[in-house]
Amino acid sequence: MKTRAALFHSPDRPLEVVELDLEEPGPGEVLVRLAAVGVCGSDLHVVRGEWTRPTPMVLGHEGAGTVEAVGDGVTSLAPGDAVVISWAPACGECVACRSGRRQACVPLRAAISAGTLPDGTTKLSYRGETVYRMTSTGCLSELTVLPAESALPLGDGIPLEQAALLGCAALTGVGAARNAADVRPGETVLVVGAGGVGQFVVQGARMAGASEIVCVDPNAARLEQALALGATAIGSPEEVASLLPDGADAAVDAVGAPETAALSLAGTRAGGRCVVVGMPAAGARYEFDPLEFTNREKTLRGSVYGSADPADALPGLLEDVRAGRLQLAALVGPSYPLEEADEAFRASLAGAAGRVLVTP
Repeated sequence: MKTRAALFHSPDRPLEVVELDLEEPGPGEVLVRLAAVGVCGSDLHVVRGEWTRPTPMVLGHEGAGTVEAVGDGVTSLAPGDAVVISWAPACGECVACRSGRRQACVPLRAAISAGTLPDGTTKLSYRGETVYRMTSTGCLSELTVLPAESALPLGDGIPLEQAALLGCAALTGVGAARNAADVRPGETVLVVGAGGVGQFVVQGARMAGASEIVCVDPNAARLEQALALGATAIGSPEEVASLLPDGADAAVDAVGAPETAALSLAGTRAGGRCVVVGMPAAGARYEFDPLEFTNREKTLRGSVYGSADPADALPGLLEDVRAGRLQLAALVGPSYPLEEADEAFRASLAGAAGRVLVTP
């Protein structure tokens, strides 16, 4: 079978749209036709050369589409089903899975580093050469074959272009606020970074009942969007101390850079909770004042994929969307066809206010 896809070779080359060979779905797998793919910060780390991954690679891991075929043994999905792509199918047996952290499945993390599906294959090739997959998915393609656990049922009523954002940014951001930061009614929340994930952190804090949500970012357009989604105050990173003189009950760093992590922790009140959900460049190191943890008794933790199994978390987000509590349409930014995937990445790198989409 053939599929057109945007191929990443190296940071100094533009994405190349080519026709790949794609294996048919095997037992336990599904064939999905992608309708929309969001450009996520993790993809940008690879494009900027901040993360090293095997190449050539199909980027993209935040997507939605329609099932076209199912392999033997798949009973949870059928052709025609609308699905959201999850990049975290869990083995269910490793130490992380047994401890309830299926989103941090150990074999899955190894597969992500290797650029493969969880079974160690990629099912993709170009002129006889293996093609790898970003985050065990590789969504910048017309078609993709994935484990059935990676295709989460969407149901009706939510456009696929909006549903794509649920696959990573929404699960990650809302989950960071609800699960990792454990935002409670009446609390004050600091959100550092108003990109795709940060916008959903703001919404997660609002839905959790936060009385004050302060969002900081150097991008004015993104800040205005955060204000429309529930932030009660906005400003530049340099204004955190003046915006929150007493600190926040909970702070969430949606960027992950050393300076934003330090800013988030400093903006947390004594006894408060700080969560880092943004992903840093490879080799980055954090430096913190030990007194933040001793004298000031702050808590610092990380969060991946919303600190929850996406298969368990998505149905709740779908309810939030259908009830009007969680906004998707407002976060959709410019859209580009597959042939212009490289332009889509440039727009995202330039700081587009909404989530940049590629529509294969």
